[in-house]
Amino acid sequence: MSRKEVILELKNVDKRFGGVHALNNVSFSVKRGEVHAIVGENGAGKSTLMKILAGNYQPDSGKILLEGKEINFSNPHQAHEAGINIIYQEFYCFPALDVVSNVFAGKEISHSLFLNDKKMRALACDVFNRMGVNIDLNANVGNLSIADQQIIEIAKALVYEGKIVIMDEPNSALTDKETKALFDLIVRLKEQGITILYISHRMEEVFQICDRITVLRDGGYIGTWDKNEVDVPFAISKMIGRKLDEAFPKIVDLKVNDNPILEVRNLNAAGKLADINFSVRPGEVLGFAGLEGCGIRELFHVLFGIDACDSGEVLLNGQLQHIHFSTGAINSGIGLIPANRRDHGLIMRWSIKENISLVILKKLLNFLGLTNQSRINTLSSEYIKKLSISTSSADKAVLDLSGGNQQKVVISKWLATQPKVLLLDDPTRGIDVGAKSEIYLLIQELAKNGLAILFNSSEIDEVLGLSHRVMVMRQGRIIKDFQHEEADKHTVLRYVSGDILGTQQRESVKQNC
Repeated sequence: MSRKEVILELKNVDKRFGGVHALNNVSFSVKRGEVHAIVGENGAGKSTLMKILAGNYQPDSGKILLEGKEINFSNPHQAHEAGINIIYQEFYCFPALDVVSNVFAGKEISHSLFLNDKKMRALACDVFNRMGVNIDLNANVGNLSIADQQIIEIAKALVYEGKIVIMDEPNSALTDKETKALFDLIVRLKEQGITILYISHRMEEVFQICDRITVLRDGGYIGTWDKNEVDVPFAISKMIGRKLDEAFPKIVDLKVNDNPILEVRNLNAAGKLADINFSVRPGEVLGFAGLEGCGIRELFHVLFGIDACDSGEVLLNGQLQHIHFSTGAINSGIGLIPANRRDHGLIMRWSIKENISLVILKKLLNFLGLTNQSRINTLSSEYIKKLSISTSSADKAVLDLSGGNQQKVVISKWLATQPKVLLLDDPTRGIDVGAKSEIYLLIQELAKNGLAILFNSSEIDEVLGLSHRVMVMRQGRIIKDFQHEEADKHTVLRYVSGDILGTQQRESVKQNC
């Protein structure tokens, strides 16, 4: 790599927080105009490194060179002036202000005593044109989608000739469509010579969008590889420090004579679901595979009473259920772990114990109708121990937990209802590989204890690795049902993509011809 190619170089960067060695002698370089992934488990040192580059922290020792010149930032403003900007998962926007005001917040352009609105508007328009996006400059940011708010954060980084943009889990709250738009934008920025440092736990996407991958582990530098030289299992093995001979726990055999605990018969919901039929037994993990919008999430929402069906039957232990609201589903013994834990699974500013006890709070009242704090404390302590939630106190706000521990709190909340059936909608989304392994083991343990699990994941390997059976959905229909031993990735993906039409889909095509 020539000196001209390198935009950023770290030499023996070290950082301690008390007795914690957050970064240990880290050295690597970043090329100009590349998308460079920084990956590792929670605690690997990614956040510390990014905050040093962004001027939030200062290294204890070592050197950082930007375009060959040593830099020492005392604050984020200096990093911004040098052309390094970071986009955090939590956006720093002013929802009541318009787009232009947000782009220039804290760095407004003035003319004499007044703000130069015309110049700021022109610069904002120019940067959005460079990004290839169309956005209403007069819109209040609070009324925009998460994806548009993220675009504004990127515009802030570019409006003053940004050279390096650090993206921290940039698509954690985006839909698949919005993620594709983000990746298209990243490609356009790369073509303009802008360097992207990309932090993500989603390894498939890392390999899709990034040019090179740097792995950190326990604060140390493990290595940097061109993405074409390695694969996902190799990268994960470097992140966790052991070979992934077996990524998923061994699937537990089901009892031969067990009757179905959940049966779904001829379920229909106009425009969403068509003729859905399946059953699941105690201790069975039933996986679902399909593209975004295929009907899996819609099915889960109908089963949990969020959405209504037009016809069909749902039976639990052979008894017909009339589930019109979520409370009905809960009373019937169904729990749902939603895909978006922050918005739909947790009250982020509440404590761990408040979140765990939320759904069954009525059962934790004393004879005066007041909350029984002793029972709440006992309940939360039980699940913190059972699920190995890493925290110093049950009173800690879930906002301050890692993604993996937040997800354990969501699962604890629903396990506290003592469900018979648990719907898991993308439960490992946005958490690191170490926490994923813990979730895999937890799913296996719950199944061992007789819980029936319906499992959906955006990662096909998880569905194949954890499920006794796999059902492929497409256009609101179940088109194929695989046993675990016959569900190879290539074949399942061909059904998922529509390359092979399943039985129900072929019949539907014939009827419409």
